[in-house]
Amino acid sequence: MKISEKNRALYQLYLDSNYAVNAGTKDTTYKTYKNSMNFFMEFLHSKEGNKYLLSEDTLKKIIEILERYIIHCRESGNNNRTINGKITAISSFYKWAAKRDLIKHHPFRDKIDRLKVTEKDKRRPAYFLTWKQIFTVSLLMEINPKKFDLKSRLMWELFLDSGFRISAIHSLKISQLDLENNMFMGVSEKMGKVRDLFFFSTTKKLLLELIKTMNTKENETDFIFVTKYNGKYGQMSQTAIRRRVRKMGKLIGIEDLYPHSLRKTAINQINNLSDTKTASEFAGHSSTKVTEEHYIQQKSSVDQQNRIFLMRKNAGLI
Repeated sequence: MKISEKNRALYQLYLDSNYAVNAGTKDTTYKTYKNSMNFFMEFLHSKEGNKYLLSEDTLKKIIEILERYIIHCRESGNNNRTINGKITAISSFYKWAAKRDLIKHHPFRDKIDRLKVTEKDKRRPAYFLTWKQIFTVSLLMEINPKKFDLKSRLMWELFLDSGFRISAIHSLKISQLDLENNMFMGVSEKMGKVRDLFFFSTTKKLLLELIKTMNTKENETDFIFVTKYNGKYGQMSQTAIRRRVRKMGKLIGIEDLYPHSLRKTAINQINNLSDTKTASEFAGHSSTKVTEEHYIQQKSSVDQQNRIFLMRKNAGLI
């Protein structure tokens, strides 16, 4: 990926500035922003004559540059939701530049509409697993330790116990572990939120087994999920975790199971056992709207009809 060193250095100033005040989001929000911005800066280098991010010409023509960039993203296989995320990363940079008086004002605020996101733009299929499917995966992994090690069994339980995102699960550390109270303390989540991650007895048992089997070098990393790359131990990547979860999904005939479906499953189960407010709090959402729209399994038309029938019957209307 070819990027102008001038642009790279400027963007690093932006990152350092945000790390200073939002250290907890360095490996979440700003890691995503950095990847998106690198893609844009590579586009500026290869397709736009190596333009500087803050040059007068770039700022003057930013709308048409971004329109060409959107087309470039689409041709690269990005859907509207992904492209919106990339534009947000660029906008965040220019907002910072304006605050630092590097430019007079944000060059495209309110001048570019967000792309409409439809069902076709969903990144991947989402699944709400049943209790039977969950227990089936747990059992089949337990009886097949050669294909599914302790780490795989543990991450399965942690995702479903906690409903936390992959970014949080993959960053869990031994130093955060409070076994007496069955939780990891101070876990960083999206947008700098910090919460405690609670788990249950099966997870606790697997944690104790895993820690007991870890060698000295694995323990030195402090991460729960550790792997060996080129002879060195380090934090397991999110890609590796996704790969493991997809392998688990195949046990129940789901070829494209991702960690976010496990998060959705856990939140939906809390909603079914309690209510949406409790599910929203469990999910760490700021309101129930997001929970209702994206994390609760919609009832089928038959289920809705049966529910209405029962309500009318209980009210003595039929």
